[in-house]
Amino acid sequence: MALPNHLTDGRHSSRSSVRMLHNNSVQYARPASVAPHKTPRESSVGPKTSGVSLDLMAYLQRSGPSVVKTRSGSVLSRGFILKTDFYPSGRALDLELNVHGAPNFRAPKQGDLNVFGVAQPRTQGLRAILSVLRCRPGIPDPSHVVWFSTREEPIVYISGRPFVLRDASQPKKTLSISDRAENLEGIELRLKNDILQEAAKFGGLLLTHNEMASDSGEGAILPTWTAVDNNNVRTQRELWTHMKQEGWNVDYYRIPITPDRAMEDNYIDAYLNVIQETDPFRTSLVFSCGMGAVRTTYAMVTACIVRRKKVMELGWPDPFGSSSTFNANGTNSKGTNTPMSRSDTPLGVLKSGSMTPSNSQIQLSLDQAYAQQDMSRSLLKLTYLLQQTLPESTSLSAIELLMSNPTLLDNLRKAHMGSYGIILSLLGCLEHGVRAKKLADKVIDANDHVLNLREDILIARLRYSLTTMEEEKGQVFFERAGKALEKYFFVIAFASYVESSDDFSQSFSDWLKTRIEIWNQVKFLRKSIYSHRLNLFAPVNDLSLLSRRGSESRALVPGKRNDVAIAGGQILGDEYSTHVLKNRSGIILREGTLLKSDQWLRESHRVENGVRGAINFRRNPGTNIYALGQPTLEAIDEVVRRVKQEHPRARRVIWVTLREEPIVYVNGAPYCLRRESFSLRNMKDYGGISSSRLEILEERLRDDIISELNTFGGRLLLHTETEDGTVIPVWEDVQPSNVVAPKDIMESRRDACGIELVYDRIPITAENPPDSTDLSELIDLVLRSSFDTPIVVNCQLGRGRSTLASIILTMIQQWLAKHRPTTLLNAKANRSSFAESEQPVAQCHHSYQVINNLLRVIRTGPKVKNDVDSAIDQCAVVHNMRDSIEECRLQAEEATDDKIRKKHAARALQNLRRYFGLIVFGAYLQSTEPDTMEDFETIESFVKKRPVIKTFEKELISTEGLDVLKPLERAEIVDGMAHPDEEKQVVINRSGTILSASTILKSDFFSNLQKMTLPERIEGSPNFRRVPLTLKLVASGRSSPSDETDFVVGVEDGKMVCGSGMPTVEGLRQALRRVDAGPDGSNLVYWTSLREEPVIYVAGRPHVLRLVDRPLENVEATGVATNVVEAMERSFKQDIILELDRGGGRILLHDEVEERPGVFSIIPIWETVKPEDILTPRDVFELMTKEGFRIDYGRVAITDEQAPLPEALSLLLDRIRYGLPKAGDFIFNCQMGRGRTTTGMVTACLISTAMNWDVQRSDSNVLTEIEDKGNTSGEFDTMDGPSEEEAYRQGEYKTILQLVGVLSHGKVAKTLTDRAVDLMQDVQNLRKAIYDYKLKAEACEKGSKKEMQLMNITVKYLYRYGTLIVFANYLIEMRESKGKELTFPAWLDEHREITKLLGRRSLD
Repeated sequence: MALPNHLTDGRHSSRSSVRMLHNNSVQYARPASVAPHKTPRESSVGPKTSGVSLDLMAYLQRSGPSVVKTRSGSVLSRGFILKTDFYPSGRALDLELNVHGAPNFRAPKQGDLNVFGVAQPRTQGLRAILSVLRCRPGIPDPSHVVWFSTREEPIVYISGRPFVLRDASQPKKTLSISDRAENLEGIELRLKNDILQEAAKFGGLLLTHNEMASDSGEGAILPTWTAVDNNNVRTQRELWTHMKQEGWNVDYYRIPITPDRAMEDNYIDAYLNVIQETDPFRTSLVFSCGMGAVRTTYAMVTACIVRRKKVMELGWPDPFGSSSTFNANGTNSKGTNTPMSRSDTPLGVLKSGSMTPSNSQIQLSLDQAYAQQDMSRSLLKLTYLLQQTLPESTSLSAIELLMSNPTLLDNLRKAHMGSYGIILSLLGCLEHGVRAKKLADKVIDANDHVLNLREDILIARLRYSLTTMEEEKGQVFFERAGKALEKYFFVIAFASYVESSDDFSQSFSDWLKTRIEIWNQVKFLRKSIYSHRLNLFAPVNDLSLLSRRGSESRALVPGKRNDVAIAGGQILGDEYSTHVLKNRSGIILREGTLLKSDQWLRESHRVENGVRGAINFRRNPGTNIYALGQPTLEAIDEVVRRVKQEHPRARRVIWVTLREEPIVYVNGAPYCLRRESFSLRNMKDYGGISSSRLEILEERLRDDIISELNTFGGRLLLHTETEDGTVIPVWEDVQPSNVVAPKDIMESRRDACGIELVYDRIPITAENPPDSTDLSELIDLVLRSSFDTPIVVNCQLGRGRSTLASIILTMIQQWLAKHRPTTLLNAKANRSSFAESEQPVAQCHHSYQVINNLLRVIRTGPKVKNDVDSAIDQCAVVHNMRDSIEECRLQAEEATDDKIRKKHAARALQNLRRYFGLIVFGAYLQSTEPDTMEDFETIESFVKKRPVIKTFEKELISTEGLDVLKPLERAEIVDGMAHPDEEKQVVINRSGTILSASTILKSDFFSNLQKMTLPERIEGSPNFRRVPLTLKLVASGRSSPSDETDFVVGVEDGKMVCGSGMPTVEGLRQALRRVDAGPDGSNLVYWTSLREEPVIYVAGRPHVLRLVDRPLENVEATGVATNVVEAMERSFKQDIILELDRGGGRILLHDEVEERPGVFSIIPIWETVKPEDILTPRDVFELMTKEGFRIDYGRVAITDEQAPLPEALSLLLDRIRYGLPKAGDFIFNCQMGRGRTTTGMVTACLISTAMNWDVQRSDSNVLTEIEDKGNTSGEFDTMDGPSEEEAYRQGEYKTILQLVGVLSHGKVAKTLTDRAVDLMQDVQNLRKAIYDYKLKAEACEKGSKKEMQLMNITVKYLYRYGTLIVFANYLIEMRESKGKELTFPAWLDEHREITKLLGRRSLD
């Protein structure tokens, strides 16, 4: 290696071998035992020498402080380090067998299923494990090993030791980059290349960081120079390939699991797919993660569950049965590390697993003894855990604390046994749920050497209770407890899945998602973790006794006092009733649940011809639809009789129950299942459950009740509600035959009343809009019945869900009537009661801004709303869903108590969401023909194809406060209204589809629109500029690593790209003439508008739609399709023409005027125009074509200030590709010609450049030059490296650097994007804009509204920059790809780690 000149003179060098350095928040510490070393040249005694230094010590010392901040690899980049993969505090010390270099290597204590776990091993540890498992090369009949690595961070082995990539500012925090094995292994290959390139600059040495062990477990990070060459650096894949080549009988699988990766996200299925193909007697399974703790233990548990099933299918006994805990010698089996062979059959046990009757009795006695033993063991373990958790300062011991608090002891014992409320709910939804839990617990206990998955929940929960809410630790403990509970939940669900699956043809993920009630429990669990709800951990939701703070200061929910959590008062009852509730042991009727009367008489409204026992029974006027609350048995018969009387020609009645919660009839009255502490609220455990599974749960509930009746001698504890809302216990004498499920009741009455009673169950979640499945079932219900068939719907109170279902059914019937007029006429002849006089008179109804936004993007929006309003009014006998929005809003505004205000606001918002959902459903109906029901589009597909609907829906979900609930006002037209009020009168009375109430027509031109530094200016085409389209790949000759090979302007094809703001009609003509695309020109222009918001031309000038209270903000509709925007513009045009007619040729416009610097005002202007002067943008460009201008017009809708959606970039790619052979110029415009326009120009440059690589040079060589070139000069000053400002201006944010590392051609993609950004920077440089907004945000007051706004803009700009780099990488990959090209959205779906990185809101 040729050394730089400055290394030949060491007179000014420091030669200390270890220094205290502080760089990028990593603490570089010298061990206390090592003294600074001085060479003779540094000594203050003796003559100075002038000899030549032969070593690199001075060079390395000078370079050390700047190495990390000047790294320039594609993965090992600025601010990243390589740290030893070492966890000083994570090792279990009580293992029966310790293997050097393989921490935490162990096998389950029970089962002998050849399943093992270990932390990330060193190379010698790996060889030792494989030797223990008897798969080493050269031995006779070696066993087979399958090794699973779950690491989600890049790892490389250097000299047999694993190193991990870390952020220098957080060296002990895992850097989760990707959860795709293929991507991670590509990253590791690039990381290896970066290591070798960097080591070449330092004489074969690499600066790594070594984590030192310490008594506290928090060791220092010591910078260490490590020898590196091509032979001692290996990726994990290369290591395993090398092992296999040496003859080790092992197969390797990488299944990365990030901390936030959902457990249902196929990785359990990935385990399963491999495990089920292996022989449990010939193949050992080894699982590893970083510490060999959580992920490894979880994987071992799942593997044991699968292998248990497999060995039992082969005829062997249950390895986790009570008998299997004893081996052939009758001693307790501890589970050695020696793999089990086929000959290891336990003595006294037949291979079929059968037993003699005497053995069966012995087994029963043994099981009882084991149960008692488990209870005793649990109490001992609980005492130990509590003692370990309690702070040393606590005066009471764990035993004293538990003995003095029996209730606490009981609750902790239940939690230790895994009897959490959410777990009990799961068991009720599973087939043989109790058995699945017992199996899961046995397997978990057998694998608890390093971590017990069930106990980990309680340990974290206890630690949270002993941590003050102000400490950051508290949040960590809470989230850990929640995540541990989620893992336990999934282990039990997985055990049930394995037990119920014959061939695993249905994946676990699909199995979960088809059981919606379980899936909703998962969502509830995750939501509770996110919102810190301690009720999730019931029965240990309140451990205030442990915290020694008292119940007054302890929070059930962070930030709230420990008040009674139920509405209507506390539950009353004697001690015996409380005892019964606590000791219920059914599958559904379990501990802490009660049976509450379902009759809420205080919620009954006055209705004509009501039915006793059927709350709020009524017929909706003008329909054959009836609605009521949950009826008694007598009321069911009376309702059917009434319906038959009103419809004498009807052959059958359809009865639909909308209840989602389990119901059972006791002595003829309905009762529902409730939780003791939330007795006035519906249980959320079964949200989204299917009707068939709900009916199974009701049968189980019935069986639980009958079992309890037998226990208590024919008496049953029920609960009822008094008029003041108090829930009280009542004991009733009940015969088992009088406990009936709703389905059985309806089946027994099928033909009892002289008319066929057809029963259906469509569970709808209370207080929520119906989901797509509910809507599809209701459509199917109406289609399966004749038009004159009466339909009865019931919910709990006969108010919310029954009214909602009535509205939906009415809309469906009206939809069918519209498309089947003959059917409707026949039906009317048979239904004399459907007189026109019964139809409600149409009224003027409230609307809301979010509703109006929705109406603009759906076809015939106002008509759809009118139809929905009509159906609502028709079904408003008991409850008007639309009017209740305003009623609740007013109640919220008048409320003085914050809780009451929030309650009313929440109810108003719930009804607004339902109203929104009904309008979406109405839009779906009007776009669908019922004549093609076999293949018509589903409601789910309809919404998915219109992502703008989801945009508005998210706005509703995320909204807090009353602003979204304020209705749009209308003003009465009064003769002689004063002139100042004229503007307001016009604006609030607008009633068009697009130009609706409280919207204005604002000029698209405003002050300071034109950037004055542009080299040319075209009047009417603001910010017009023109630059070359394509960059060329060249060698720059510069020494900077990133510039060794570069992109520069130099393609001589004459193609250009232009940008402009929204032009006037005349400005458009001038711009086209400027690029020689006029009637006499020779150039063809591809003009692409990137506007998402509707634009209309009035007298040659563009105008936009704005809200009157937000005139300076775009009306955004992220995700709206181009055809929808243009349809909106056509409706916009018609609205203006109609307003012109009403206004005698005048239209009210608004213009923006700058009164003083930075202060703008909106002024109203009346303008007289002709209808032909109103044009849409497409009209204008078609006019240009008619005039002879050479132009091809297209539109791709992109939201302002945001990155283009993947679909938009895909559309731009198709358009530019198609136009490249023909067009000379590509012109993009948005409103100002700034953000979106520049993005479009950059995108066009990326596409053209990628399509025009220099064909004389191979792609692989070109890319290698950019990615591999390093600083070969050897020059490296300690002061080198960019400043923080320079780094940010170069786009080197951590998110971007990690993105570059993840992408297959990250460095090339970023270089290309940066050059394109710089080429298009006349109006905006995206990197500079990000940094400028970052500075502005940091200058604001922390937490202020302005800071949040600026932060959001900055993050969106950074996201845009990252998206462009990703798109450039995609273009390069597609150019190299030999197979079928994927669209950009499809490619992005396969690279979800990219979406995850771009979703970060960090500006570091």
